Amino acid sequence: MELLVSRIYPFIDSHSLVEHKARDSLFRMADGTFLLHLSSSDRPVDDDRLIWIDCRAALIWINAIPEEFGTEWQ
Repeated sequence: MELLVSRIYPFIDSHSLVEHKARDSLFRMADGTFLLHLSSSDRPVDDDRLIWIDCRAALIWINAIPEEFGTEWQ
């Protein structure tokens, strides 16, 4: 497993309307697949997600503009 890109960005919790930090990390596995790890560790309830994505989705994620960060959470 190889870490390709990691980014931290602010987001507003829809329930409490409090700003938190999210961290997204993209990994490339030995077999060529991609794993996207989404986490928000500074919230009272930690929320982690793992999403397997293909090469096209990985390229789109890497090239996303800051306004698009966090769209994978939906």
